[in-house]
Amino acid sequence: MSDASIPPSLNEVADLKAQVKLLERQLKRQKIARANAEWFLESYSSDAYSATQALRKALHESKKRERELIFLNRSASHLKTSDSGASFIFSAIESAVEFSDAFCGLAFITKAGKVVQGDDNKIWQVENGWVEANDFAKVMLDELPLSVTEDYSQWCVNIVERPDNHEEAYVLHFMQNLGNGEQAWLALLTKNSELDEEMLYVLDANKHYLQFGIGYRSSKHEIKHHKAALSSMEKDQRYLQEKLITADKMAMLGQLAAGIAHEINNPIGYVRSNTSVAGDIFKDYQSALSEIKILCEDAGGEIEARYLALENTYSLKESAEAISEMFEESSEGIERIIDIVKALRGFSYPSGGKRVAINVAEAINSALRITNNLHKYKNKVIFTPPETDIEVLGNAGQIQQVLVNLLTNAIYATDEGKCIKFVVESVEGEAVITLQDEGKGMTEEVIGKMFTPFFTTKPPGDGTGLGMSISLTIIEEHGGQFEVASEIDRGTTITVRLPLA
Repeated sequence: MSDASIPPSLNEVADLKAQVKLLERQLKRQKIARANAEWFLESYSSDAYSATQALRKALHESKKRERELIFLNRSASHLKTSDSGASFIFSAIESAVEFSDAFCGLAFITKAGKVVQGDDNKIWQVENGWVEANDFAKVMLDELPLSVTEDYSQWCVNIVERPDNHEEAYVLHFMQNLGNGEQAWLALLTKNSELDEEMLYVLDANKHYLQFGIGYRSSKHEIKHHKAALSSMEKDQRYLQEKLITADKMAMLGQLAAGIAHEINNPIGYVRSNTSVAGDIFKDYQSALSEIKILCEDAGGEIEARYLALENTYSLKESAEAISEMFEESSEGIERIIDIVKALRGFSYPSGGKRVAINVAEAINSALRITNNLHKYKNKVIFTPPETDIEVLGNAGQIQQVLVNLLTNAIYATDEGKCIKFVVESVEGEAVITLQDEGKGMTEEVIGKMFTPFFTTKPPGDGTGLGMSISLTIIEEHGGQFEVASEIDRGTTITVRLPLA
């Protein structure tokens, strides 16, 4: 009889089955490792793109802030060094043209509607200085109401057509009384139809330099008053500069947090993968241990007795149950870390302006995770998600930023042991998010200022005063609104209304 007709032994069959099972495990590990590698690559690419975009945005904003500070510093310097109101006016228009990146500027002084100082045919350009340009001067002059005698409260904006290329542009103009029936006129002609609202805000802030500087020189008996005002403005300027620096630091801190989240993301992925595979392997060991027990019981005698002795000595059953619970707890802990990392990344990178359907309950839970370390030992935060999903259309990162700001302020204002409550409802086509705290409450004066940039009730160093201002801007951009009700020593209720998706 040939060797080929001899059937394999039981040991050979068992060895082959063990090898097949080992190969299946190795294949499973390789599949999981490949899936994780693909996930890591996709996550890294997304984070790298988001980080680049955030860095570019931060750099752009930093350059804008630098221009604003240079402009305000230069205006303050002109205010101190100019010999007369007229020289201050002409210096101011030169700085304004350079700061606003306007095409040209025009400045002169009138009395009874007629030019008494300056040339209404000359414009100032960054490249050429003061040059004669009748066409451009006329475009700006036609928009100036020279018969007006009351001071402008802010820069005015008119739409015009440029005489050189016949494209739409803007004329920005401002008037300030000099006293003795004289008025100072300043006008800017933009390069195109694009207008930066933040630039207008800084120009409006700069009008105070004009008002104080002109008044200082036209009224000698008010010199002391205006020196005090100038000192106050310099103090405000230093304060603004400190706040801008703080804002830049906060932006960099957000990028740093996102980088840390990414660095955590990679090793936790390995831990997650290995824990999952180890858990599956341990389940196989448990099955094998159960089969061994059955075999020993079937064999009986000394073999069963030795098995029972070993089981009692090493507590095999209890140890297996404990290890199984450890794997489950470890998996839960890993998933929680991953949720926190996702929430931190979403908070650091506001999705580049992309509008998506946002589940409000999930956004609130994400905000609770981010602020968990602030409230878990201090306050009881109550939130029961609605039975049906409530969604709004918007930028997920920005909405989460608003919720984190509101929750952080509530935690700060609420004493230890007191409650904070989130409620979400769908009312007449709107998602209504209500945050109630049992905190100190606010006066009507504080409520009136709470959305003002840089206003804060926190001690120096504890807050920038930008959170509620930014939150208001975000909610208004999403077509929503804030409602605030507060009572001293009773708490505050803030309601956010947003259109449903």
